[in-house]
Amino acid sequence: MKQLAHKLSEKSIFRTLPASDLDLLASSAIRHPLSPREHLCFQEDIWPYVVFVNSGRLRWVMLSAGGKEHQLFALLPGELFWAHSFFDDAPMPASLVAGKASVIYLWSRDTMLPILYRNPEAIFGITHMLTGIMRRARDIIYGLAFQPVAGRLANFIMSSLDDPEHPTLERDMTLEDMAAVCATSPEVVCRLLYQFQSDGVVQITRTRITINDHHALRHLADMD
Repeated sequence: MKQLAHKLSEKSIFRTLPASDLDLLASSAIRHPLSPREHLCFQEDIWPYVVFVNSGRLRWVMLSAGGKEHQLFALLPGELFWAHSFFDDAPMPASLVAGKASVIYLWSRDTMLPILYRNPEAIFGITHMLTGIMRRARDIIYGLAFQPVAGRLANFIMSSLDDPEHPTLERDMTLEDMAAVCATSPEVVCRLLYQFQSDGVVQITRTRITINDHHALRHLADMD
């Protein structure tokens, strides 16, 4: 629990909390392992929780009326997620799904609120975080509306790199998952990946995508 308390202390929202409240957060956290593609919550659930991603990756996925998935963003290790239902008791607008084997920690609203009320600086931090999410949503909407599919795929590849100095991306997402991110079909993603390879931009194997030409990939990502 000391390790979790330390990780939480590094988040801007909890940075001003006293050690006693950080220890309380760590001791009251519910550890929850997830298998690949397992749902943590479903769209339309009333789900008033806070999530800390300890390892793995969660996908924030919206389901259309026609049953088509679109991934709006991913939650990576070290990130916090405050469920919409936490604030308004209304249904969740999308689902949280494990992109790969993950371990997360959960806090219910009843556990979290007393700590927030004792620490008003943390409440301001949440406001700052939500403003950042709104700006992020604007970029996502702009990309879907104005960026061609090739640009969205190129941008996804670049943003998925753990370290820009080591340009290799593990293929731990299916074509269907990648299509959900890029708002297209798996067939289009497959065709574009191999077009990128034919153009010398990337090298594709069954397990990895390696970027050969950063400049060309950046040019594709900037197309609109």
